Formats: sequence, C-alpha cells, structure tokens
Amino acid sequence: MSTAPPSLNHPRHLKYWLRNLRTFLPSDYTPTDLNRLTLGFFIVSALDLLGSLHTSTTPEERNQWIDWIYSNQLPDGGFRGSPATQFVTAPNSRWDPANLPATFFAIVALVTLGDDLSRVNRKEILEWLPILQRDDGSFGEWVLEAHEGDEGQICGGRDMRYIYFAAALRWMLRGKEGSGMEDIADWDTGKAVDFIIASQSYDYGIAEMPYHEAHAGMTYCALGALSLLGVLKETAINRDGLLSWLLSRQVAFKNIHGMTEEDYTEIQNGDNEEEKQALEEVELMDDGSGRPKCAGFNGRCNKMPDTCYSFWVGASLEMLKKFHLLNIQANRRFLLEKTQHIIGGFKKLPQPGGYPDILHSYLGLAALSLAREEGLCRLDAALCVSIQTKERLTSLKWWSG
Repeated sequence: MSTAPPSLNHPRHLKYWLRNLRTFLPSDYTPTDLNRLTLGFFIVSALDLLGSLHTSTTPEERNQWIDWIYSNQLPDGGFRGSPATQFVTAPNSRWDPANLPATFFAIVALVTLGDDLSRVNRKEILEWLPILQRDDGSFGEWVLEAHEGDEGQICGGRDMRYIYFAAALRWMLRGKEGSGMEDIADWDTGKAVDFIIASQSYDYGIAEMPYHEAHAGMTYCALGALSLLGVLKETAINRDGLLSWLLSRQVAFKNIHGMTEEDYTEIQNGDNEEEKQALEEVELMDDGSGRPKCAGFNGRCNKMPDTCYSFWVGASLEMLKKFHLLNIQANRRFLLEKTQHIIGGFKKLPQPGGYPDILHSYLGLAALSLAREEGLCRLDAALCVSIQTKERLTSLKWWSG
C-alpha cells in the first residue's frame, strides 16, 4: 500500500509565523531579547517566502513594524539589535552600540516590508564599516568607543559571519554604481578575500577563521561574501575540494537520528542485538539504486543531520552553480517527513518531542525554496531573502543609479 508523498503544510506554516508575529514568544526566547531584529527578520521573511506577507498583514501593521525598526537606528550609523539597550543618558551611550548583524537584518527586513530605505543613514553606515575591519581583513561585531581615557576597540571574534554582513551591507547600501557614495572610503575588500582564502581548511571546507575546523555555516558566509563582492568566480579557493566537502555533508537518515539520547543509550546497554543492528539501518530507494530515500545535511564531519544545514549547504552549492548535484528528493523527504512540525515550522533535529524554532523554521523554508518547492517564492541564495525582495531593492532609484 503506497503512502502519500510528503508535502509542505502551507496553512499550518502560515499560522505558525503569524502567531510568532502577533503574540508573545515562548519563554525560551527570553535570552534572545537583545536580538529582536534578527527574530523579526526571520518572521517577516518567512511570510514573504510563503507569499503571504502582503495578504495576511495590513499596510498599517507593516508601517508600524517599519517605524519600530527605524526606532533602533543610531544617529552615527547602524542599528541596535533591540530597544532593550536604548539608553537616554549620554554616559551610557557607549553601551548602546550598533552592531553588524542587527544592521543587516534591519535593512533586509525594511526592504521586505516594502520600505524604500529613505530614512536609513546610508552614509553613516558606510563610514562605520571600515572602522570595524581589522588589519588581517576580518571584521568585529561592533566598536566600543573611547570613553574616559579608554581607547576605542573592535569587539567580537574574528568570525566569517561578520565579513558576510559587511559585504552584504556594502552591496545593499552602495548600490550598483556607488549611488552618490563614491567619495566615502571603502573598506579593504582585498584583505577580506585573503582572510577567506586563508580560512579554507585542510579538508577544503571553510572555517570561521584560519586554522579552525571547517563548518557549513561559515562556508556559506564566505561564499556569500565573495558573491556579493563580485569576486566568487575568480577567487583562488580550491573549488573542486570545496565541492567535494559540501556534497559529503549530505548524510542518509538512520534510525539513530530519530531517537533521543535516552532511547539510544537504553538500546546500547541492553541485550537485544537485533535492536542494536537496527540503529545503523538506512531506508534505501526501492529501485535498487542504493541511494537513500531520506537524507539531511550536517555542518561538520561526524555530526547528525540538522534542518538548518539543508540551507547552508544547499545555498553554498547554489552559489557555485552545483545545486543539482544534491540528492534533492531525499533532502525534501528529510525536511517534510522528519523535521516539519505538526503545528507548523521546523524542528532542529529529527527527534521526537522537539519543537519548532524561528531560525530552523525559516531556514527549512529557505532550503525548500532553493529546491523550487510548490507554494514557496523563489529565494536569492546570497542574501537569504526572496527574489522579489532583492528586486525591490535593486529597483530603488538611488540603487540602480
């Protein structure tokens, strides 16, 4: 007896995202209070991918959210991640800095909501970006300005994500031909590219920084930065090795992946040898090809498949024009059968008892969008937003020059 093929439950996903948008988030999100702009980006972008942002919300609501985002813009350039750090008194202003992630998420959320960015302090942001770059080409997250005799300092680790955010902001705010910002000193893109090349590991994946372990999320950030800088094709990374590393991130779903640690330990400590053997079993295609029916992606060697890596790896391959080499149908089954949640959204791991969360729920949709899932809008891999959002940005009069 054949079973129905898996499908995206569009109504439940829509209900999940509208609930996140209009009601209080669960208490588990309390530690993310300083990252409300990030959460806001995922929510409005998910509704955009579902094709429902402008039909399930009103113009008045969208204008209110736009005004809220602008309330987190700082006069010297950039956005704070949350109004929770908004201090009024001047001595505390150094503890309320703009940061790179919040600024990126603010800009893309504004465009997604239909804003023309006319209130964005473009000049100040573009002047701020070079201040965040270190001598080795990496970027920090924010600058702790000098106060009472202290020297200003770049804060945050040497992390590939910050190079990506800087490259994306540069691409979005300078526009196609500079858009009147030609006189603003640019940051050193050559040094940033050199930092990325130096971060390619011995196994050809790309790490957060040189001599660290390769990671699929950092690889995406590196390729996204190179793409937005317009140098992906000519940059001297080992493309064949990188392609092999990315493709090896797809792993067949095994019984062990769908178990809790407690259940796994119980079987391993028991006497039933058949159950122990079944832990490693993989459901293969019925046509005898030996290819798995269900396969997700991990971010590093010897890790479990995780929803978000379907995007980080898939989008990396999309930018390399090699997305077709994936086992697309096996990954679709992994997402729709193993991590899609009954209430909408996606879980991080394909285990029982888990709940959907905002990050994995958005990246699950984004991964399916790359695979042209019915009911989802097309996605731009480098910006991680819908094609219509990117086109809305590039159609702005000042952007196109």
